[in-house]
Amino acid sequence: MTENNQSSFIQTDINVFYNIAHEAHVAMTDDFNASRKPKPGGGYVIKADPKQKSFKNAFITIVFCGIFLEALLHLLIVERKGLEVFNNCDRKMNYEEKLHLLGCTDPSILERCKQYRATRRAIVHEKAHLNDNSLKVAQTEADFAMDLIKDINKYFGFK
Repeated sequence: MTENNQSSFIQTDINVFYNIAHEAHVAMTDDFNASRKPKPGGGYVIKADPKQKSFKNAFITIVFCGIFLEALLHLLIVERKGLEVFNNCDRKMNYEEKLHLLGCTDPSILERCKQYRATRRAIVHEKAHLNDNSLKVAQTEADFAMDLIKDINKYFGFK
């Protein structure tokens, strides 16, 4: 192995982060659907979930989508712009700015990153007393987060 190959080998858990988000999302959907039974005439009967499995898996999905996104942006910026550029922008730039640095100009992705960032921050940092006059549903936000990272992967040509 040449010196160049040794320095280009990177040990990363990015696939594990994606798989955790994906598996939690699948479990969330399964738990959510299992708790709803259609009733005659329309609507649903919703069974209580005292262990809040769907809700907890929604949070896992949202948080691990962020962990995955941070890892992806780190790897791409270092690969395309260098470690020094990454170190200079890591804590100074948000998701949208890092994506823009990488050449992403898709307004849908950039706007959804902004929305995702606000939701993730509110969950991770428990901002219960901040009232933005909106009601968020954890499962809906988890669907949104998974769709976003799938679209980012597609944008950059990853499977």
